[in-house]
Amino acid sequence: MIQPLDDSTPYPIAVYVTVNQHGVATCTCAPVSADLPSTPNITLTYALNAPAGWVFPTTGAVVVAAPSNQFPDPSITAPDGMSATLGDLNTDANSYNYTVSVVKTATGECLTHDPIIKNGGMGMCNPPTI
Repeated sequence: MIQPLDDSTPYPIAVYVTVNQHGVATCTCAPVSADLPSTPNITLTYALNAPAGWVFPTTGAVVVAAPSNQFPDPSITAPDGMSATLGDLNTDANSYNYTVSVVKTATGECLTHDPIIKNGGMGMCNPPTI
């Protein structure tokens, strides 16, 4: 099991691989839009629910589309390939597109899904109204 960042709040995301009756595999995430609370330092925790043989790649399992200081480190994949984490400082209220990837170990087939992270942080310049 991967440990979250120090002093962070975990946020679970399920990643599903399904194979239809024609053998076509697809990848989806739940939730598709990770609407984060205003708590800073969130660890997005991705759990893979897939048929045997599908795993997260050892690097690049979760990649934010546009570089941002909100995601200071690359995602980390567990040794068994069944989970991955991504640290999010969550100090702004922006939305970030990202890609989740999974691979079929026997064939190298790669599937991706492009969900959204909606940060809930208020940031330094947006104090709460009292």
